[in-house]
Amino acid sequence: MKKIFAIAVLFTFAIMTAVPETFGQTRRYRDRSNTKGLATNAAIVGGGTVIGALIGGKKGAAIGAGSGLIYATSRNGTKRRYANSNTRRALKVAGGTLVGAGVGGFAGKRGAAIGALAGAGATYLYTKNGRRYYRARDGRIFYR
Repeated sequence: MKKIFAIAVLFTFAIMTAVPETFGQTRRYRDRSNTKGLATNAAIVGGGTVIGALIGGKKGAAIGAGSGLIYATSRNGTKRRYANSNTRRALKVAGGTLVGAGVGGFAGKRGAAIGALAGAGATYLYTKNGRRYYRARDGRIFYR
């Protein structure tokens, strides 16, 4: 019985060493695409637009789209994806413009134009001087 057990163990060991290790042959690469999280941002902006349109019509759609755009460009994934912070700033200013135009639109066409200018200016100043808001907890800076 001991001989049979010893032969079985040796035979199993011989088979295990003869079979190549297939798991070590697979290389896994990290996803370095620039579109990571882009669908999520598009869904955020689209959802804000639809909900705003259902609640407030055209002006509500502008407010929803603008607020969704501001939120989507403030997310951590967006900060890491955009190497150029000026792109993010331009998107935030566009969102602020939409929000301002929507809010001012309740006062009429002239109010929409004034609101758009006020929203764009305020958002630009906020992103220009608000560098302290873009620092991660571990000290990394995503906004330069």
